[in-house]
Amino acid sequence: MIRGVNGPTAEAMPSSVTFIVRAARQPDGRLAGVVERVRSGEKQRFDDAVAIGRVIEQMVEDESP
Repeated sequence: MIRGVNGPTAEAMPSSVTFIVRAARQPDGRLAGVVERVRSGEKQRFDDAVAIGRVIEQMVEDESP
């Protein structure tokens, strides 16, 4: 169980993947950037805010045995 400041907050996941997300607002208003998987250094670009979730989901799928 993961402990928060005020007690337990959620069940611990059996395994997890850590990501760094670098994002910036583009001149046209879109949020774009890179998602990096910390352990492998793999990076994938995204071109809008909705794509962040898809990129992370795909990277987690790729991590599964």
